Amino acid sequence: MHDDATARGKWLIWIVTGTDAEHPGKHVARAHQADHQGGTVQPGALVANTLAELRAMLPAGLARHDRTSALPPDVIEVWD
Repeated sequence: MHDDATARGKWLIWIVTGTDAEHPGKHVARAHQADHQGGTVQPGALVANTLAELRAMLPAGLARHDRTSALPPDVIEVWD
């Protein structure tokens, strides 16, 4: 999905959370297509038991960014 989006000139960011109603007790990453309104959540999610496992599932070559105060408290980090 990530490679397809970037090939079409779209910018995806991955938002990692430690709380998710669909996957309690798991770490979850969801792709968001960035746009002028803030972004559109893409279908599907990466789900893992630990943060390390989830990080290994993310597309190669992304840069990690710590959570900022502008993000909801359940966000752990962002990758783009």
